[in-house]
Amino acid sequence: MTLQSSKSSHPRRRNPNWVVLAALAVVTGGGALRFAGIGWGLPLELHADEWVVVEGAIDMAQRNSFSPPYYFRPDHLETQLSYLAFQAWSHLFGGGSPEVLFQTNHAPFYALARTISALFGTAAIAVAFFIGASYRASIGLWSAVMIAFFPPFVEHSRYATPDMPLVFTMLLVILGCVRYVQQERWGWLALASAGIALGITAKYPAVVGTAAIAAAIIIASLRSGHPWRILTRGAASIGMVAGFTFAISPSLFTNFSAVRKQLFQQNSTGHLGADGLDWSGNAAFYANDLVNSTGVILVAIALIGLVQAIRNRRWDMVPLLTGLVFWVALSALTLHWDRWGLPMYLTPLLLAGVGADVVLRWAAARRLPAKVVVRTVTGLSFLSLLLGSSAQLASALAPDTRLIAAVELADRGIDPDETYFDGYTPFLTDGPRNLASELTVADDGAIQPREGVEELPYILTSSRMVGRYLAATTMPEERLLYSTIQKLRPETVWRTVGIPPASPWEPWRIWQTVTYIRDVVAGGHSGPQLILYQMPRVS
Repeated sequence: MTLQSSKSSHPRRRNPNWVVLAALAVVTGGGALRFAGIGWGLPLELHADEWVVVEGAIDMAQRNSFSPPYYFRPDHLETQLSYLAFQAWSHLFGGGSPEVLFQTNHAPFYALARTISALFGTAAIAVAFFIGASYRASIGLWSAVMIAFFPPFVEHSRYATPDMPLVFTMLLVILGCVRYVQQERWGWLALASAGIALGITAKYPAVVGTAAIAAAIIIASLRSGHPWRILTRGAASIGMVAGFTFAISPSLFTNFSAVRKQLFQQNSTGHLGADGLDWSGNAAFYANDLVNSTGVILVAIALIGLVQAIRNRRWDMVPLLTGLVFWVALSALTLHWDRWGLPMYLTPLLLAGVGADVVLRWAAARRLPAKVVVRTVTGLSFLSLLLGSSAQLASALAPDTRLIAAVELADRGIDPDETYFDGYTPFLTDGPRNLASELTVADDGAIQPREGVEELPYILTSSRMVGRYLAATTMPEERLLYSTIQKLRPETVWRTVGIPPASPWEPWRIWQTVTYIRDVVAGGHSGPQLILYQMPRVS
């Protein structure tokens, strides 16, 4: 069985009505998983990066300006859209201006900013369908399934961060490049260029996607016998990317010094637990994250899709390798974060859409035993994805330990003024903080305040900080402090069900995920484990 030649401008579609209805159901289901989680943690602010978008949009409202104030990633696309959403909501339903209402209640603004991420995450499903449908309608359906129920995409669609906007824009780039290779029309090149521009205004690494445009222009120009178009259309695409970027956020050009500063600062060392690896270590980190998020069956299906594309010389599938370029490029950075891998995973997920179509069509032409085996194996993979994304929603809906602990600590009259506290606790919900800045271990093994630090009655730790420092072999003083604190007798423990399970082995992951969802439904809390200790008396 071979895929249809890329020379056709209008690929033949099979059962389009059934496929389109199924795709609509997938978009609806994937969207529901994303939108249902936007209330995560509210009214507390639990994510370390969301303030950039939310407070950036509020600052724009105060200045009555459409120019974002920050350039961190740079976050401009979602900050500008949040500004528009804040203005609309405040004047239509809030009865005031955003900057005034924000002082009273932050929660609606965080929910609105997250809604924008959920919209991008849902739209990404539809774009994935159109990418796959460029080859065959059924491939479009399987591609949409992969994007809709990939657990990291579901998780990050509930955060007001640039990660899902970047995924969406890279899918636009891939769609434009695929169709340009198939038809070599200016409109598709413009779409790909606009996707890069939108991506850059969300997150700087989007510039890596220009490799897909370059590949598409080279392939299409050589296949059509017009090699001179490599230069002319290449220059045109560069101009369109620059022009679209300037139109969306001109301050990226007029304040380039701020951009340059952030490009270096965002890749600086000093992020405990996210540095210390070379290129191969970073690449292995992302590869391991992919396999744990998808499972070995889905990886095998993606490899089948890749082999099929190579065997059939499907040059219009080269843009699907855009994620591979991200993997190579971003692994060269000093730091590694799981969310940086999101655009990388587009390649295996879209290839898995191709591979799923191949194996299911192959099974359909075989006898019953082959049908049963293939459908059971692929069904396990799909079930693992569905349960994994459902577990992400369960995690978002479960009460966070920081919220529960905040209420209980307030009831007991324990406040930050009488507590040595970690980051990611009720007293600092959305960022790191090091207990070693206030406490130390004396020569006799006793925990005591550092010189000049007032003695307080309580210590409050978070597993998100404890784990980092216990593993920090290059920070012996901090490691000793945290290991000594753990020897104290806890006064109160706020337990957590942890994060949704991840495993390369689908059957085991399915079992773990069902158990996780059961624990959440039974009243389990998400978030870090928090432990309150009595501070030992200093003799």
